[in-house]
Amino acid sequence: MKILHAILSDGFYGSERYCIDLAIAQRHAGHQVGVLVADAGSECARQFRNSIAADDGEATPNGTVRLIAIPRRVPAWLHRPAAALLLARDRPEIVHTHLNPAARRIGAVAQRLGIPHVLTLHLDYDPREHAAIDGLVALHAKQRENIPQDFAGTVTVVWNWLPSRVAAALARVRPAEVARLRADWRADDRTVVFASVGRLMPEKGIDVLIRAFKLAFAAADIAVRLVIVGDGPQRRELEELAGDDDRIMLAGPQSEIAPFYRACDVYVSAARFEPFSLALIEAMAAGCPLIATAIHGTVDFVTDPRALWTEPDRVDQLAAALRAAAAHKRERFAYDMAPFTPARAVGEIDGFYRRVASRR
Repeated sequence: MKILHAILSDGFYGSERYCIDLAIAQRHAGHQVGVLVADAGSECARQFRNSIAADDGEATPNGTVRLIAIPRRVPAWLHRPAAALLLARDRPEIVHTHLNPAARRIGAVAQRLGIPHVLTLHLDYDPREHAAIDGLVALHAKQRENIPQDFAGTVTVVWNWLPSRVAAALARVRPAEVARLRADWRADDRTVVFASVGRLMPEKGIDVLIRAFKLAFAAADIAVRLVIVGDGPQRRELEELAGDDDRIMLAGPQSEIAPFYRACDVYVSAARFEPFSLALIEAMAAGCPLIATAIHGTVDFVTDPRALWTEPDRVDQLAAALRAAAAHKRERFAYDMAPFTPARAVGEIDGFYRRVASRR
């Protein structure tokens, strides 16, 4: 199948990771895949190139994937005619967009040319943006429920997956890398390291996590650390919230995240909103005990009875969960990762593409 993904972001966060991970997984399934971005010099494009190059070095896929960039000098109001030229030339069988700018500027043009248009709902359904799209991929059941019954297109729910490159990276982590990181954190074998990975923005609830950590361990009677990986608009606020507590480390973005999962003892998601957390799947693959907020998406796929749950914005509940988790030092869990394979996700999306195309 000839597939074109489109995402017009400057930065590289969860939605962008989903896009390139899906494109690469589809390449391995034998598809001919293009990925359209708005600027070859953006962080999004740079990370896409790196991901494609890394995949080139690790496997011999059956299909192809190529990065296509609208020149940076082309303003947003000319993206539609630029897309029309590209689509008329390449004639993909399906256009799969990610986030609303790509849906408006690329997907809508595809539909006018008779090419089916599918969107992954990285955010909730918005009738002004999504009502006319041919097919919607929801990430969890609640998203599906929020799509009105009179929606004219086709809808499916497809869970996220553990990318093959992440699984391979986790398998390559050596004890020396784990020891180095823990030494950097001043964490010996008795120290419990909590970690969270994600963009530093209010939806992720990192402010709640920092407050809960300081409340849980105010007495400093247990050796603990909190490591936060990522960057974003809330960074300065979070640094101020952490204050002079040197047990709390904002590690910034990391090109290699696998060693962090292996080196931490408990993974924490304090998110207020999270359609389907890739970081939680990665933490499960690394065997991390989990603390998570009971929000739609997360409760759908984290079914292991050992997970500790709290309500969003409940500093007191999260503090209690942190204290409870700290009692089990350096424990690792084995999770059932069978539902999170790339082959499963690609197969479900392939079938969805065919259903959408059959209705045009």
